[in-house]
Amino acid sequence: MTKVILNRRAFVAATAATVATPYFYTRASAQDRVLQVGVYNSAQGGLIKKEVLPAFEKEFGCKVLTTEGATLANLASLRATRDNPIYSVMSMDDVGVPQAKAEGLIDPLPMDEIPNLKNVFPRYLFEDNHGVGFSVSIAGLFINPQMTQPIQSYEEIFDPKYARKMLLNTPKNTQSVLMLIVASALATGKSLQEAQYMTDEGWTKLADLKPNVLTIYDGEAQVMMVAQGQASIGGIEYSKAIYPHTRKGIPLDMSFPKEGAFTGINGLALVKGAPQRELGLAWIDRLLSPEVQKMLAEATLSAPTVNGVEFSDDSLKYLAYPQEQMEELNLFTPDWNYIIPRRAAWLEKYNTTFS
Repeated sequence: MTKVILNRRAFVAATAATVATPYFYTRASAQDRVLQVGVYNSAQGGLIKKEVLPAFEKEFGCKVLTTEGATLANLASLRATRDNPIYSVMSMDDVGVPQAKAEGLIDPLPMDEIPNLKNVFPRYLFEDNHGVGFSVSIAGLFINPQMTQPIQSYEEIFDPKYARKMLLNTPKNTQSVLMLIVASALATGKSLQEAQYMTDEGWTKLADLKPNVLTIYDGEAQVMMVAQGQASIGGIEYSKAIYPHTRKGIPLDMSFPKEGAFTGINGLALVKGAPQRELGLAWIDRLLSPEVQKMLAEATLSAPTVNGVEFSDDSLKYLAYPQEQMEELNLFTPDWNYIIPRRAAWLEKYNTTFS
């Protein structure tokens, strides 16, 4: 948790900056203007705390307190404080938004009070605007490009030449759902979009992968087994876990088969009963601003969700951006409303399949 204390001189300067800011926020003492938000427990969360938070505090004459966690932990924090909300904004992936909405933990985002929402690609607004993405990673396979050619079709990973040469992501992670969708698409000949509703037909195909699995991994450090040549292919994995290594010259790269790539979307939601609603809306708006979107994308190699951000070619090669690149990747976001109620049963069957 981050706690920033403003001295009297800094507070006076910050308050003056707030008055000059073209927003609709009322003046109050710094003690009253405390915004509590949830951020991700990741390099991205650390970057937001370092690069975004101090300027925000200065501009709006407030303190920002952060709690770090992943989606499930952040949802648990909202449940625990439901009767006496302390958070105004919570970070959660797109997979968490339907659940948070169903439980009445979040409110819809007011489009007219968050100016930068108008620049967000519609595909990154969720559940009747109950959540908005602000950073997008691409999910696919990863390889050592010095040893393995790019994978043209997911069917290739079932080839016996990869016997005990594949790292399979743990069923505890969302990426395992994506692999089940892939197996269902291959088994039925349907698109990923259609196959997500036909998973009963995908289990046998998924089981066919077992002879090729060297190990099931559950930590980012284990992706280095591919870089070191102990395995040939890994996945399904998010590009944010691979591309930072690629940029450093480590022999790891993503591979996106013709059937399509998946999205991994970090998002934001407005907490129901937010104690600092106006500051919370300003926080969301700030994270969606072109300047912050560009900074986060270049640092984390995850794509922005707003239109019109310009990047160098060196950065663009890592990003599902702009719109044309999303289409070229055949970028697909699963129907989490359908998947979430079934996920526990799938997890059990996944464990049985690969036990």
